[in-house]
Amino acid sequence: MWSFAKESIRHHRGGFAGVFVAVFLCAALITAMGVLIESGLRGGTDAQRLQAADVVVGAPQSLPVVEDMDAPFSERVLLPEDVAAAIADVPGVGQAVGTVSIPLADDGGRSLSAAAWDSAALAPYELTAGEAPRAATDVVVDGSFGAAPGERLMLSHGGVPSEYTVSGIASAQDAGSTPAVFLSAAGADALWPHPGSVATVGVIADSSVDPEQLAADIENRVDGVVTYTGDRRGDVENLGGSAARSMLLLLSGSLAGVAVMTAVFVTAGTLSLSILGRRREFAMLRAVGASSGQTLGMIIREVLLVSGAAAVLGAAQGFGLAYLLGAQFTAGGIIPEDFALAYSPLPALAAVVLSVAAAVGASLVSARGTVRMAPTTALREAVTEKSQLGRGRRLGGVSLVAAGLVAALLPAALPGTAGLAVAASSVLLLIIGAGMLGPWIVAGVLRLVKPLLGRSPSASLALAEANASAFPRRLASGIIPLALAIALGSVQLFMPTTVESEADRQSRDGMVADYMVSAPASGISAELAADVAGLPAVDTATPVAHSAVLADLRFLGTEDGMEAYGIQGVDPQDLGATLDLDVIEGSLDRLAEPETVALSVNLARESGVGLGEEFAFHYGDGTETSAVVVATYQRGLGFGDVTVANDTLLQHTTAGLNDYLLVNAADGAAGSDLADQLAGLGLTAADRDAAGAAGAAERQAESWVNIIAMLVLLGYVGLSVVNSLVMATARRRPELMLLRSLGASDRQLRRMTGAESLLLVVAAVVLGTALAIPPLMGIAVNVSGIPLPTIQPWVYLGLAGAAAVIGFGSVSVATRAALREEKQR
Repeated sequence: MWSFAKESIRHHRGGFAGVFVAVFLCAALITAMGVLIESGLRGGTDAQRLQAADVVVGAPQSLPVVEDMDAPFSERVLLPEDVAAAIADVPGVGQAVGTVSIPLADDGGRSLSAAAWDSAALAPYELTAGEAPRAATDVVVDGSFGAAPGERLMLSHGGVPSEYTVSGIASAQDAGSTPAVFLSAAGADALWPHPGSVATVGVIADSSVDPEQLAADIENRVDGVVTYTGDRRGDVENLGGSAARSMLLLLSGSLAGVAVMTAVFVTAGTLSLSILGRRREFAMLRAVGASSGQTLGMIIREVLLVSGAAAVLGAAQGFGLAYLLGAQFTAGGIIPEDFALAYSPLPALAAVVLSVAAAVGASLVSARGTVRMAPTTALREAVTEKSQLGRGRRLGGVSLVAAGLVAALLPAALPGTAGLAVAASSVLLLIIGAGMLGPWIVAGVLRLVKPLLGRSPSASLALAEANASAFPRRLASGIIPLALAIALGSVQLFMPTTVESEADRQSRDGMVADYMVSAPASGISAELAADVAGLPAVDTATPVAHSAVLADLRFLGTEDGMEAYGIQGVDPQDLGATLDLDVIEGSLDRLAEPETVALSVNLARESGVGLGEEFAFHYGDGTETSAVVVATYQRGLGFGDVTVANDTLLQHTTAGLNDYLLVNAADGAAGSDLADQLAGLGLTAADRDAAGAAGAAERQAESWVNIIAMLVLLGYVGLSVVNSLVMATARRRPELMLLRSLGASDRQLRRMTGAESLLLVVAAVVLGTALAIPPLMGIAVNVSGIPLPTIQPWVYLGLAGAAAVIGFGSVSVATRAALREEKQR
């Protein structure tokens, strides 16, 4: 049977070429998604300042979640200062050094990260000139500053400039691209906002000790610590790498689900089309004595040979696609530039298994009916196709469409993150349901257009209508993938625009202050905020700090894991003069009371708490707390779902600095006077229109990822549809030759296939748009309460135009090729 299958493949090279392309692309896409998921688990950044440390010790930087991924904290979780001494007592530890990281800025606006000089040994940095810093105003820098010992250097912390004396110049063998700044112990203590604590502890082991064993000994002997060795040291040195890994895992995991579903869906459609095109051949085999088992076995062997080779080659190309996607994620700010993707054979193996399984499964489903029916019946039904569907397929398709519509409308009763996720994923149910009902949908379209085509005097249009009616499954194989691309692309591309549009509206409406004041390359300290409030041209100044908290997400009253929510810290005094959160219940003035919090309406409903009740959550630095809800407000999307007093939040941020100030000018003060006074403090002011919504940068980064991923996915779908349409049209050569022999001209035949492709494109655009509307309306209701999503017309026209080019171009090229080939014969 294997030799028979090989001969069959050689005889049907053209048909199997389409199958090969579909499986090849499927395996490449799944491999790329698998590499990104694995990188979210094992990828990361290399250590720089801690590269000489054999073991790096930190506090647990994530919150364990039962039956789910650990939830990462947004800020640095600190260790008590005396932990370094406890670690030093562990046998095998040669040196244990506590480290801190202090954000600074030079006079050129460059962001810097300073540390105490005793941590320089962990790089290791060595003095090449001068001496170590001793006084609080001494500093050691690397060669990138172009300074010499004894020179003066102006550095700012929290927007407050201070003059330092360069006591020495240091260099390291491999220090990376980050500028090095080292303060004395006294200088670091003066700027570190968390006395009595350290960020990490770097451990240099004795020469005879294995770092892995030492790390295990430290965790066993010292409570509440996590150790890092090898490549994982970069995770604790730079939380951006760890956060990037979590974000990459989250985004790639969600994208992988869509990608795998789409790839399997399209591959199955291509295989079904290939099998349906050979029904006459299979019926003949049955007629000459082949059993149904033998025929089905031959089909499976053919598919295994073709799909196996295609999947292996496609999986190899998937690693290159993963590299390109990783580069785009870096450009979008999702992962740092030095983030290394993790490559292993596992994604390729998974892609090969899934791709081959999809191909074999599709061939079984498509061929089962033909090989089991009587040969005479199979020969008769090989001439045309039936639009009737099996009872199970009808019920399944209708049930999925109904479930998708219910899920799309659910945000009306389920606000917040859960409602948004349900609405966004409802499009998958609708697409799969529409795919199962494809021939039904084509039959309905034909019933609508038949009166128009029936009155047309054109022979080409009459032939197009007759062909479409005779082969509804062939037409559905082109309509459904194109509709899938339009629906999926519309939801994925217009969901971010809908959310961002509402966030911007809330930010504009809620920003009452005249100006937003910021410090270049750094935050604003509480002392500088007080100085701004005392300026003659300033009437009111409200400091604002941003971070993120972890709180229980509830679905229908039950706990559903931990979710990150944006939090802002504001000064409650005169807050109404600078910020309007659209308070529904309670008063923001009560934020001046200890252990109080204000919540957005959506978060209050999601977490199941109301006014006067306790809201339990974790700050970004891991501190677990509960606070009394003193107010609920509407504009959570624009300003964050949680609001607390400014001084409370600053205690739980790593830098201890404000992000910006909201400032009102004093009566009679000119804008130029205010700008001059702020410039004297090294600050810049922007008007309220320039202020962005809370979390805008994160949403833009995620939007960039969605765009890139969707372009790849839509490109895959487009190539697969081209492949399917070319296959379907190429197999129509006998039909075209018969029509030519009956008197049809080549021009009439091209017009006939052109009319069919027009029907295909219009049906795909209408169906794809109809499938996308319910989810987008649900998303709009979730974020704004109004079922009007923000749709970018040019993007939508681009999707529809791409579908038209694919539909018309594929059929036209294949038709011309078929007619030209026959002439040459």
